[in-house]
Parts: sequence; C-alpha cells; structure tokens
Amino acid sequence: MQMGSQLHAPNGFDVLCKGIVYHLLRNDPKKQRAILVSFCRKEPNKKKASGKRGRKSDKSHDPTQDGPRLDSLGTSIEDYSAVLSFLSSFQFELGLGGGDILLCEEQRELPPWFGTLKIDDLRACDLRHPDRKVSHEARTSRLMTHLEPLVHNLDQVLSALLPDKLINAHARACQPVQHEGRFRTAFYAYLCFGCTTWALHYSFQSIGRWDRKNYRGKLGRPSVQQGAQHGHGCTSQEMQDRIIEGYRKFSRSGVHLNTIYRRTVVQIFGCVPQKGPSGNMKFIHPAGLPFPSQDQFNYRIGQAFPLKERQTHKYGQARVRNHLTHSLGRFTESVSSLMERTEQDGYQCKEVCKGYLPGSHLPPLLTVRIRCTASGIIAGVGFSVGAERASAYRMAMFCAAIDKVKFAQLFGLELSPQDWPSRGISPHVINDRGPGSTSKADGKEEAFQFIIKEGAPSYSGQSKATVETLHPKAVKKEGSPTYKETQKSIPQLAQQEILRAVRDNNATDVTNRLNHRSLIAGVQPTPVAIWNHLDSLGRSHAVNMRFEEAVRAYLTQIEVTVQDDAVYFRDARFASTALTDSGVLQAAHDTGRFKLKGYALDVCVRHIWVDLGHQLIEVDAQLSIRDGNGQLYMSVVELEQIQQIRRDGKREHQQHRQAVHADFEMRLQSVTGEKFDQSTNKPGRSKRGKKVSIADRQATVPHMQFTDGRK
Repeated sequence: MQMGSQLHAPNGFDVLCKGIVYHLLRNDPKKQRAILVSFCRKEPNKKKASGKRGRKSDKSHDPTQDGPRLDSLGTSIEDYSAVLSFLSSFQFELGLGGGDILLCEEQRELPPWFGTLKIDDLRACDLRHPDRKVSHEARTSRLMTHLEPLVHNLDQVLSALLPDKLINAHARACQPVQHEGRFRTAFYAYLCFGCTTWALHYSFQSIGRWDRKNYRGKLGRPSVQQGAQHGHGCTSQEMQDRIIEGYRKFSRSGVHLNTIYRRTVVQIFGCVPQKGPSGNMKFIHPAGLPFPSQDQFNYRIGQAFPLKERQTHKYGQARVRNHLTHSLGRFTESVSSLMERTEQDGYQCKEVCKGYLPGSHLPPLLTVRIRCTASGIIAGVGFSVGAERASAYRMAMFCAAIDKVKFAQLFGLELSPQDWPSRGISPHVINDRGPGSTSKADGKEEAFQFIIKEGAPSYSGQSKATVETLHPKAVKKEGSPTYKETQKSIPQLAQQEILRAVRDNNATDVTNRLNHRSLIAGVQPTPVAIWNHLDSLGRSHAVNMRFEEAVRAYLTQIEVTVQDDAVYFRDARFASTALTDSGVLQAAHDTGRFKLKGYALDVCVRHIWVDLGHQLIEVDAQLSIRDGNGQLYMSVVELEQIQQIRRDGKREHQQHRQAVHADFEMRLQSVTGEKFDQSTNKPGRSKRGKKVSIADRQATVPHMQFTDGRK
C-alpha cells in the first residue's frame, strides 16, 4: 500500500462512509494520524449551468427544455472537490487489519472526472491535434509550475494541522492567483494518481455530447456564403426518422450517397429544384417546411449506420474485404506442421494448342495446385482439359500422395528427390465452391478422404490466399483481343506446368514463414528448404499411401479391351512385359477379346494401369513401327482426335481403294484390249499335265525366254 492507494469501507468505519473511494495520502507515525482524501461530486448549480455555456445569440434557447448541458454532466475538475478525512493511526491500522478498510479491486488510472478515459486515450488526443495553438502539455506544465513548490515541501504540507489552509495560501500567492478549490483538487489528484501530469489534463470525453434533441436553433458550422442561420436544424426526431426512411428506401448496391440524398429530399421531404438569381439550381420546399442539407443528411446517416455496414451494402462484401478493411492476420499463424492444412485451386493456361484436325484448336489446359500452408510448397499438381473438373483435383491429390520422381516419369520428365521432396496428403483442405468441393473430387477410398474439407465463399480469393498468390499472373493488354498459340501438345503443356511448380518450390521467397529457430539454423527462405527442415523435426501431418492405392483412389477409371497381342484404349495399343507374364493375353487368345477395368491420367496416357483385381499392371503405349517415343505422350482429347482421324482415313481409303482398282483395270484394257481378270471358270482340272500340253510347252518356252541373242 502506498500514497494514492484507493480504499473503501464496505460498511463504513469511523469517519469513513460506505460507497466512497478514499485515497491514502499518509499514515504519519509522528503525528499519529492517517490522512485520506476523497473526490466528491458537487451539487449542480442550476443558475450557473443555465448561464455559462448557452448560446448568447440564441435568445429562444431554454436549457431546462432542451436537455442537460455539459456543466451538469460533472465531467470537469470544477464539478469535484477534494475532501480530507483524518483518522488516528491506531484506528486506521485496526480497520485495515480487521477487514473494515479494503483496497478497491480496480485501481483507477485517472481521477473520477475523466470517466472511462485512460492515459492512452489522453496520449492519442494529443497526437491527433499536433498543430493546436495551446497544447495540453503547455497547459499542464503551466499548472505544474505552481504545484512544484508544494510537491517539493510535501512533508511540510501533510504535517500541517490543516493542509488545506497551507495549499489555499499558496494558491493566493501564485501569479496569477489560482482558484483555491480547483488548485487544491489538482494538487491532491496529482499526488493520488502516481504524481503524473496526466492527472492534470482536462477531460474531454463529453465535450459536444450534450443532448441536442428538439433544439430549435440551427447547429453546426455556419455557412460562409448564406450566413450562420441559413438552413434548417436537424435535431428533431421527425426529420431524423425521415432521413433514415429515405436511406432505407433508396440505398441499393452500387448507389452513391448523393443519389440517395437527391431522391430522399424530392420524394420523402417533397422538395423541388429551382433556379436561383445566380443561375444555379437548388432545392426548395413549396410550403417552406424544413429539409436537411446534404452534409446534415450524411451526418445523420453516418450516426445511424456504421461505415463498414454502408460500404458492404454499396460495394459488396468481397470488395470491402479485399480493399477496404485491414489485414486480420496471416494464415500461417494457425499451423505448425507440414500438411496440417492445405489449399487447392485451379487456373487456366493462357496458351492454346493447335488441334490435329484442320483449323482447330485443342481445349484449354486447366492446372490445379495444392499448396501446404506451413511451408508454402506446392504439394501436388493436377490437370484437366476443356474446363475445371473434379478429375483435375483428384490428379493433384494423386501427385501429392506419390513420390514426385515417379510422377515426373509418367510425363517423361526427370527429377531428383531433392527437387520436389514433398509426399503425402493432408487431412484438412480448403477449396472454393467449384468442382473441387464436390464428392467426385474426393478419393474413392474412404480411408483416404479428408477429415476436414472447408469451402471458401464464392468470389473470395482471400479465403485461400496462400494458393491464389502463387498462380501465374498475365499482363492484361488493352486493344483488340489476342491469344497465345503454341506448338506444344497438351502433355507438353502439362510438363511445362509441372516444371513451373518445381521452379516455384525452389525459388519463391517465403522469408515470412521462418521463425527465429529456423533463421538461426540457416534454413533458406524457400518452400523446399522449409519442408526439409520441418520434416527433419518430425513436424508433419502428411498421410502416406502406397502407389497402387493412390492409383485406385484418385486416377480416372477407364475400360480397356484385351486382345491377344496387347490391350487397347481409344485405338491406342498398350503392352508391357508384366502384362505378358500375367497370362491375360493368352486368355484373350484362347477365349477371344474381353474388357477390363483400368486407370489413366487424363492429360497423359503414355502409361495406363490395368486392374486384374488382385494385381495392378502398368502398361506402356506402343508404336506401330520404330519411331520417336515423344509422340506417345498424348492426352485423352488428343487420342480422340487421332482416333477420329484414323476412322475418317479408313472411310476415305475404302473409296480410294476401289478407284485405284478401277484405274488399273482400265489401263490394262486400253493396252491389251482385254478386260482385267476376264477369265472364266471351267469344270474339272486344268490340262497342264496332258501330253499335248507338255509338248506345246516344250516347243513354246524356248522362244519366250530371253537369251541375249544366243541359242
């Protein structure tokens, strides 16, 4: 307990009354007395209140009808007086020991006339008005110069028989003379509240907050052009209700406040526009009834409806969240381990591939990325052709689940384990309300489905900002529309996006994800480095699964035809040593072709997987003759176009074949005069073995052989 400690007597004690807060000034063992001071509220002086702060220019103002003024609110040092209480030291200590005098649970920072203000509020007030002519610091410093002699001789003051008389005498001796009551109250307040000059600050929490309802005069800043009393007051409840009625009626999404005001004064208040002497138009009321100015209208609307609510109604929740509100924190603050939470989203590649049919373009390639919130690494990529599909999200999960070296090999790429070390799926995923949120995007195996699947609001990129910020950004050009055409195939575009993801994992600056321990350990600010660091600490929520389980859970299911030489999908032939060893081809040779279930990557069918029930066999695409293997990397869409080309070619070849036969038959007839293949059928065997035929052949053959002039 120290000087200024706030005490109270719950049931009263000696000269202390209950319900009053007392401040300990000193328990003097020499004088055998304890001095306490309380700051008591003065009784309001009605005559003084009615004549002090009223408007001199407004003769009709009656403060008894218009509500309480600032003085009657008791929010200044003038409304309080400091009252000393004296107890013997024995009684004071007895009250403390017996629990009759207790410390207040809440020790206030400032005197009671400051209300709920705190010292931080006073500091903020000074900072808001740095150009004030007379600063608050100057005011308190000026008062403090008069108080300093008393503070330096505090022992003498508090040892006096009546300290108030000594303080009053000093107040009268000051130049200029100080008001004794205010000076005395300021001195005790300075002592009781930590000897800080903030206790000498004047309170301002109720300045301008007196009740103006039904005030008949005009308030606010006077008009420079039209005069101080031009216009109408806006304090009546009726006018305020009509203003709010107009706002509720005419406010719409995208409607400006000026438009709402214009419609309100015309349709609600009944005003009409009229041209003035200067030629400018203004609003008037035909019956002379009051109506608000635009500033009054805006002020009342601001009072009735918070700014954020009005902005949301006008601009929409997305714009308010994206541009008009401050940051609410980082997504990374809520995670501590790898794959604890992931975000997934798709973007469309800007490049357009040439089609295989004349004058055609292939559908666009859409890429889906899965990004780990903790490390920032892109854990998986998936693709779909033509539109954003659930299969792209499943392929991204397939990529996340398996070893990335194997995933790259499926697309004909070579990666090292250090290039892309992530592996495993997350139990918690965040995506938008597109195909990724549907049940078709989930794995077929229930054991590997998400524990938490969170859907972000529509058109709210900030809800999954971790993955959105890493999408490739294109410069938007003005003028006539253009597009990017590429010679790449769809699998080659997919290869490009895979390498783009690997590049981002090794090049993106994620310094803001590094804690002090990681910085001290020398971890590079890249997603791959953070992944390796956290993985070495065992901080990972990733769920691992076997490659075969990932194929069955996430890849697109297809139907393949098994023949005795290979399996076929979309007229493309697939085979492998494992397929031959399985005995499936022999079964097709013995019983005829049949169907089997398989799995494929939609954008690259260089490999497919045939499901035998107990075994999953990987088969590779085959060429008809030895050629470059690069042409085997085809998407399903491209296979369909090639299949169509093959079928169209077969139909055209049928007519071509008949025409070629006819052409050469006509050539023979024109040369020999005989028809092509004009022989006739005779019964029995030919007579090439008869004696007559043999003799004829012996006589004829020597003349038909070419002997270069020799016999």
